[in-house]
Amino acid sequence: MKRSCFSSAVIVVLLLMTGCWDQDLLRNARLLYGAGFDLAPNGKLLTTFVIRDMPASEQQSPKNDIIYTVSNTALEARDKADDKISRVLRAYRNRIILIGEEQAKQDIYPILDVFYRDPKSALNARVGVAQGKAADILSLKKVGNVLIEEEIDELIMSKEGTTTVPKVTLETIYPVMMDPGEDFVLPYLMEKGKRVDVSRIAMFHKRQFTGTLSSDESAMYLFLKGNKGKVARFTQKISTRKDQPNGDDFLSFNVEKSKRNMKILIQSGDQITVRLDLKWKVSIVEYPKDRLNDKKMVAQLNQLLSKEMTHLVNETIKKMQIARCDGLGIGRQLMAFHPDIWKKKKEDWGSNYQKVHFVPEVQVEIAKKGIIN
Repeated sequence: MKRSCFSSAVIVVLLLMTGCWDQDLLRNARLLYGAGFDLAPNGKLLTTFVIRDMPASEQQSPKNDIIYTVSNTALEARDKADDKISRVLRAYRNRIILIGEEQAKQDIYPILDVFYRDPKSALNARVGVAQGKAADILSLKKVGNVLIEEEIDELIMSKEGTTTVPKVTLETIYPVMMDPGEDFVLPYLMEKGKRVDVSRIAMFHKRQFTGTLSSDESAMYLFLKGNKGKVARFTQKISTRKDQPNGDDFLSFNVEKSKRNMKILIQSGDQITVRLDLKWKVSIVEYPKDRLNDKKMVAQLNQLLSKEMTHLVNETIKKMQIARCDGLGIGRQLMAFHPDIWKKKKEDWGSNYQKVHFVPEVQVEIAKKGIIN
């Protein structure tokens, strides 16, 4: 009796179980590993698809198949790519999305919309802006023995750890794109010979590319944002002589600890003032002149580095204001803590942001001098 009841229960459960009605087999797909978008003539979209061809045997290495299409939209570009390849193009394993400079000067959201609406897209794919055309970088196919999409992905990852570029993916960029009180930044990629350089940041305002920051300015922006990586090195000239400088005239240091404080003040006439304070504890990693056992010398270096880093902050903020890039989210702070001021300023926040008065100060303290002393 028990056996018959158990068998009946098993049969009922099996009948009620759903099958794999929505399966999408890998053998029926061609996998997208990278995509580039450029502005084509007549306002059309030039799309570069990097498709991974898996080897037939383990002894062979994977290769990239590059497909180019010209279309009106990103989805139409994918459909045209499907017409040129066997099987169906899928974005399960996509690692990088590059947008060419001219295309990035347009609103970039229409390009990314198709990735957000596809439930099977890889939302952890990194997003960047390419100097010139994205197609030129992706057409390299390889850097050394590394496939181009892997090289770019790993290069950006390493630069995130050295406080050079921000950690940005399709997933993390979305809420900032939709926020009227904050702008975003992306890694800026440049082709250097047969290699790719990632040492700058691309600034955006209203989802449009508006300018770039240099390597040091990019690192300083990340400190102002509170996004320090594992390593953060600066090389600073410490000599005032006007003749040809040599290695003795420079000091390199790593920021071990960084404490940031940002305060927004509303003064008479609705003037917005932002106080930005950074306190750094740094370690000396290169200083040929040495003499760091002299307390007076260390005090002078602290004062000099504080002055130069404060100057770098001013230059960074100046560039951001020219580009109208509110990457620090000043508008978001106004929305939260000064809503009346935000109501007055939000209609033309790009211009009003340029009028914000920033008062930055960086205090540098040499905490470690290396093992020499």
